[in-house]
Amino acid sequence: MRPSKHAPEPSPLRDTLLIVEDHQAVRELLRDALGERLGLKVVEAGDLVEGLAQVRRHRPRLAIVDLGLPGGNGIEFLRRLRRECAGTRSLVFTSLRNPQVVRGLMQAGAHGYVEKTGSLTQLRQAAAAVLAGRNWFDETFHRDLAEALSTPGPDQQLAVLTPREREVLLLVAQSHSSKEVAAKLGVSVKTAENHRNNLMRKLGLHDTAALVRLAIRHRLVDENLN
Repeated sequence: MRPSKHAPEPSPLRDTLLIVEDHQAVRELLRDALGERLGLKVVEAGDLVEGLAQVRRHRPRLAIVDLGLPGGNGIEFLRRLRRECAGTRSLVFTSLRNPQVVRGLMQAGAHGYVEKTGSLTQLRQAAAAVLAGRNWFDETFHRDLAEALSTPGPDQQLAVLTPREREVLLLVAQSHSSKEVAAKLGVSVKTAENHRNNLMRKLGLHDTAALVRLAIRHRLVDENLN
């Protein structure tokens, strides 16, 4: 019998909540506040790589995601989550909020957003709504979305970068050395330096100071931290 040419059906989602957050105390608080209430088993991850591994292992029904993740940002995680496990619902729980972040979240397909300054009750409401198949975005998000839609997006410089080059751009702008960038991304120092050289060539930049200024201009980093 000739083998079927059709791709195998994806494994069904499991009754699991994935928390992707780099602060252990926050993960523990979310686990205690949401797991039993939602009727889901909780699994955790502290960075993008571990988070994707947990997605493949558990195929969760809901992922609660921070945006500031080691090894890559939360928006990149959401993009890859949508590709690898499209049925998983996603709720962003973060302190990052500006029009560019909002634009990125909408493009990445987030189903909800709660700012970390919100209440635990609000987070529970959002998690229950997103798990039930509805979208849930707080009022500040809607205001930022209106602003994002009324202003132009990042200039075409950033559009030429690959996702990995964007990660390197962010890390270099945060004053990480090539060795530190390599460690965070799990690549060799030579590979990290190649990514750095490529992105600077594409952006037409010649020193780190210019790269930092560009990152600040596009709100990738806070100018007060540099």
